[in-house]
Amino acid sequence: NLKCEENFFSIKSISNFHMNPTTESPVIYPIDIGKEMVLLKKEGEWLNLLDKQTGLVGWSPNENFSSEKPNEIPQGKNYEKSFEIFKGKVLEMSNSIKEAISIETFLDVKHLGGAAAVVIADDNWLKGRRHANQAFQVYELWRNQNQSPSFLSFKNSAEVEQFIILSGPHRPRYLKSSK
Repeated sequence: NLKCEENFFSIKSISNFHMNPTTESPVIYPIDIGKEMVLLKKEGEWLNLLDKQTGLVGWSPNENFSSEKPNEIPQGKNYEKSFEIFKGKVLEMSNSIKEAISIETFLDVKHLGGAAAVVIADDNWLKGRRHANQAFQVYELWRNQNQSPSFLSFKNSAEVEQFIILSGPHRPRYLKSSK
């Protein structure tokens, strides 16, 4: 009994990806028009969706998605430009830390699309006591650059996810990877 993946596309210029099937639920991050998601299940007027780029599962109203990709995708927010500025700031911060205390922190930064990005971090930095505080500082740079709820994954040098930081109802949340 093979189950076929059902892909859905965002058809609104901006849709929110929620933690639970209610608009009062915290927003994980906004979804741009044309974004492809995998449908897990329908619950009333809500779709439970998987974002393959981030691996996160969330909810969005049924009316924001279609099984057909929109023909024309208008130029929305330029996340590419935001990302380039953010990457520059993170690598600059990494160099400053290295010069000051001879510790490697961030090796690379990759854009997953929209308000989602990955920071490849030095393995020793990840083992350090201060990594969570510095990770929150990096997250704030990203969120401020996007001016919206955002998602940041931190991976080790082998590119295995260690933890994520995403927008919370009152402050960002740090979630350890289950891997």
